[in-house]
Amino acid sequence: MTVLRRAHRALSLPIVIAGCSIVACGSPPPAVPTTPAPAPVATSKEKPIDISPVPEPPGLVVVGRVNKPDAIVSAVASWTRLPLPSGPDLVRSIADESVAAVVDLSQPVDAAVSVGLSRRGIEPLVAFSVAVKSYEQAKVKLGETHRLVAGDNGQLKVRGLGSKKRPPPMTGGARTEDVSEDEEDDDDGEGCVLAPAAQGARLVCGESAALDALVPYLSRTMPREKWASDVHVEVRPEPVRAPLQDLRASLPILARSMLGSQSTAVRDLVDSTLGELVDIVNDTQKLTIDAQIAESGVVANTRFEFQSTGSLMARLATTDRADSPPAAFWHLPAETDMAFFGRGADPKLLDRPRELLGSLMLEATDSAGMPEAERRALKELVTDRVLSLFTSGPGIYGKGFDQAAVEKAAVNLKGIKADDRAGVAEGKRLLVEQIVGWHLYQVNEPVAKVGPVLKDWPTLWNRPAFAKWVKSKSSAAALPRMRVAPVPAGVTLPKETVHLEITIPREELDEAVAPPRSANAKGSASKPVKTKKIALKPIVAHVFAVPDGAATWLAFGLDAKLVAKRAGAALASAPDANTLGKVAGMEALREGKLNNGGFATVRAALFAAAFDRPDDTSRLDTLWGLPHKGSSPMLFTGRAEAPSPEAKAGASVGTLRISRAVIEDIVKFVMAPR
Repeated sequence: MTVLRRAHRALSLPIVIAGCSIVACGSPPPAVPTTPAPAPVATSKEKPIDISPVPEPPGLVVVGRVNKPDAIVSAVASWTRLPLPSGPDLVRSIADESVAAVVDLSQPVDAAVSVGLSRRGIEPLVAFSVAVKSYEQAKVKLGETHRLVAGDNGQLKVRGLGSKKRPPPMTGGARTEDVSEDEEDDDDGEGCVLAPAAQGARLVCGESAALDALVPYLSRTMPREKWASDVHVEVRPEPVRAPLQDLRASLPILARSMLGSQSTAVRDLVDSTLGELVDIVNDTQKLTIDAQIAESGVVANTRFEFQSTGSLMARLATTDRADSPPAAFWHLPAETDMAFFGRGADPKLLDRPRELLGSLMLEATDSAGMPEAERRALKELVTDRVLSLFTSGPGIYGKGFDQAAVEKAAVNLKGIKADDRAGVAEGKRLLVEQIVGWHLYQVNEPVAKVGPVLKDWPTLWNRPAFAKWVKSKSSAAALPRMRVAPVPAGVTLPKETVHLEITIPREELDEAVAPPRSANAKGSASKPVKTKKIALKPIVAHVFAVPDGAATWLAFGLDAKLVAKRAGAALASAPDANTLGKVAGMEALREGKLNNGGFATVRAALFAAAFDRPDDTSRLDTLWGLPHKGSSPMLFTGRAEAPSPEAKAGASVGTLRISRAVIEDIVKFVMAPR
């Protein structure tokens, strides 16, 4: 460049002097041939900044966006009714003042994950980007407290973000340096790059390898994408298919070595499970999650797009039997706190899983020494008859509890003195009995087929060879007992109803008995303390098979009368005044035709937690004190879509709706004192 500039000046100087002389003499210039002026030569070392889109980086598996993060923070503040920190304050909590001053959280925050292959296998490269208010402002502000290293295309690597040690402030604005990779000591650590973007500029952060791979895409391409949802995530499994396929043969061997089992059944189960996981990745074209977040609540949509149906999951998910929710679903009791329905699929699809479980059961019982005939009978009863009830077609499930009975049992337990061990044990049993509540599942089979399944359990249990084997594994006092029992008094159910009762003994308590003090042996050594055995009432489980037309309700729980009453209330012939169909807030389940759907409440989850610690009634007290009593439903629906250009083998679409009432109850429970 220097040589060209000097040549340019050498040619220009004589022409200028000649021109001046001609003007001074007043004579016309002589006719001389003209030569074209040399082309201008750039004098800057910097190339024009390129913000045009770039292709997706190789190995891209996940992209995500949060639109308008500050609006989401505002919605969360509305839910919690707390003065949450602003967007800049949140940034200050994870970065420093200079970063908080330049980022713009009214614009989207983007993220991307790509994968690379190394000696250690598949390695994820993760980076995210946030918009800045101005490239020049960010350059100056970040340069006051961080060293900026100039890179290609106007990029500036910001050194020291996240480091506890800060370089001293630099006077006179930002300072940038050209530093070679050899001079850097943190290339393998986390960092950020300030990069010109399709719109303004963005601060892209991640590990060094992730920045090298993802900065151009996150700054120049992804900002051009338009997604209407508040949160958008895409999972694209294409880059990991080939590596997983290469590992498919070695994964089962590795898994079996970790389990340390030589069992053929275990090997087949592990091989099939891992093969299914690989097949799911091969089948899935793309998984998309979109969520809208507002003060009124959250609505999230998922979409699985399949390019093939080699996996069991893909075949089940793309089976289209959509219809309106079954009438029996709406006839569940109004106090139901969790329920769902499914239209089912071809029962033959589940033959292989049942076969694997059956083989596993046969091997396990053989290892335990169970006689051959009993092993075969047990396998046939469980895998061929019981499991087939739940895989033969549509199914409906609902559960709930009697709140008044739970409160009464909790009050009773609180009133028992801590040193009354037997009383406390009985109080816990009564509370657990009510916490378990009632469960109903409708199978698509008549009671003529379902009833004998229940009756055959005590028949098998009491077979001499089976009973002898069971007694060899446990003491007679600890053995459960099974019998077919009558329906509880005071409850009316169809005469074909079958009631299976399972009694589970509880271990006796040892209680110390102080010996009487001898009046004539004052001051003498006390007699040894004796103990006595205190028998505890057993836990009794109840299973009912209740006919409802061509279908059958399987009802189970620990309170026989409660379970029987709820099963009777769910029958199509029972009044519908106090049923799920009369409960408000279920409109989304009535819209269109669905493959499956249902709801769950906060109280259902809290009762599961209470079951772990029945002696801690504070969680129940918290439940009763929630703003909406934990009864507001979270609704979910699912449907299959036919093959399309985007999903060659079909798609499965799901929606989850979480209302503000649900969120307020969750927040209140989390913040409640313990």
